[in-house]
Amino acid sequence: MKQQAFYQLAILGNAPESAVQEIENELSLRLSELGFTLHEEVSLFVGSPAEFNALGDRCTAVLCFPISDEFEMTMASLMNRGIPVIPVASYKENLPSEFPPLVSRLNGMAWKTDKATAITYALLECASLLPRNRRVFLSYRRSESTEAALQLYAALSARLYDVFLDTHDIHPGQHFQQVLWQRLCDSDVLLFLDTPNYFSSRWTDMEFTRAEWRGIPLLRAAWPGVIANPRVGLATTIGLSESDFFGNSHLSDEAVLNICNEVEDLRARSVAERYQRLLSTLKDSVAKGRGKIEGVTLRRSLIVATPNGTRIAVYPALGVPTSHTLHNATLDNHPSPVAVVYEEAGIDEQEWKAHMEWITHYVRGAVRLVSSHRCGWDFADWS
Repeated sequence: MKQQAFYQLAILGNAPESAVQEIENELSLRLSELGFTLHEEVSLFVGSPAEFNALGDRCTAVLCFPISDEFEMTMASLMNRGIPVIPVASYKENLPSEFPPLVSRLNGMAWKTDKATAITYALLECASLLPRNRRVFLSYRRSESTEAALQLYAALSARLYDVFLDTHDIHPGQHFQQVLWQRLCDSDVLLFLDTPNYFSSRWTDMEFTRAEWRGIPLLRAAWPGVIANPRVGLATTIGLSESDFFGNSHLSDEAVLNICNEVEDLRARSVAERYQRLLSTLKDSVAKGRGKIEGVTLRRSLIVATPNGTRIAVYPALGVPTSHTLHNATLDNHPSPVAVVYEEAGIDEQEWKAHMEWITHYVRGAVRLVSSHRCGWDFADWS
């Protein structure tokens, strides 16, 4: 049976055949850098909006070339589900004439002036398929599984993951606990090596507990003979047997491959789920102020319309926002200031806080950092 694709992309509407071919070529090239093959790990639908079946549990993103008004409700359905839609007009000034009103209001691109590389890059960014967005936290007992952890660190890094391993990623002089929890909050998946005494350690127990509380998906690599702790009920489990090891401590190449593939699958689903949770919190907060959300587009941005007529460009940020996150939010020519919205719980590293407070003081006129729980409050007086 063919495995379901990890990620789902689509080119909808009246796309020139030459444009489709150029975008497909660019996608194949960029995905190969991640070790993916187009139409295998990443699906691509090309055709009418009415025929596109968007899966709710996968990272999905859409390029929409010119369409008639009859497809407005179809596109509205995709947008209401939080699926990023990037309108691609012939020229940007033609957005109102080539798309229904609901779609033309989104931040779009132009096929005649934007290169296929830029359009492809925007699509991959919306689908969370850029290397800088791929993060895994590796949790393990040093006394029981260091060699296996190092193997997985190398294998996942080769797939262009940013892998957190405590022996590699905390520099001298840094506050160990603060950096640890900060990196955990910034991860897409917690991969924990469930050895006989994994839950006997205070640190690994806390890593598991806080990842679960933060809503980070859990992938359990279960050592032979280890009985599952009752707390791992929500984790995805890969059971390892004696044949998956050699030399008592090294994982076989096949076991490493299976774990890496499961990380990819879980990560693809988790990004979609976490984004929807953040979007839900944002919607609830905005709704309290009688505002509404108008759709998701470039860089997963969306427009919030407030009752007083103000339209605010909002960029939801999964994990820990940085100065790069703030800068990227200013690149789409929205009226200033734009907002970067994030889930603040657990993000407590003092060095990060001091840096973000310093930089947001100077860029407040262009971009602001806002908690998802209080954004409706802040948007009520946005100026």
